[in-house]
Amino acid sequence: MTITLRRSRSPFQVGVLLALFLLSAVSALLFDQVATTTAHELGPLLGRSMYAGTALGAGVALSGVWLDGVVGLLVERVGLVSLAFWTAGYAAAVLVNFGVARGLQLGGYFLALALMSAVRAWQIGREARELATVRHLTGIERPEEEGEQ
Repeated sequence: MTITLRRSRSPFQVGVLLALFLLSAVSALLFDQVATTTAHELGPLLGRSMYAGTALGAGVALSGVWLDGVVGLLVERVGLVSLAFWTAGYAAAVLVNFGVARGLQLGGYFLALALMSAVRAWQIGREARELATVRHLTGIERPEEEGEQ
């Protein structure tokens, strides 16, 4: 009997997380030089916090991408849930500060990112349950890698 578990992660997801991590980390560290006008209008404390939180969430999710098994999935999920909260908070701050008319584009972008992160975290929960069930039913400590029979 062969059991195949497929992760739904794609190179696109990893690329977005990597870009978000790098850009957010640089923006938090060099806020005065590289932050957008929108972030500057939020103020240095809130702007830096949003960038740092986004970098932290993306960094934790990326570290989970490279870990194996259920632990990797759960670390990735923690990072994505954190990322969802930080980007939703950033969207709310933009919409409150600038109003719906002026803040809709940037706020909408961050709200979409929050929603995508939350959906992926939900998918990971499902995948982790499937993996745990397979391990429990088969008694396999570590499932076979893809391509091995």
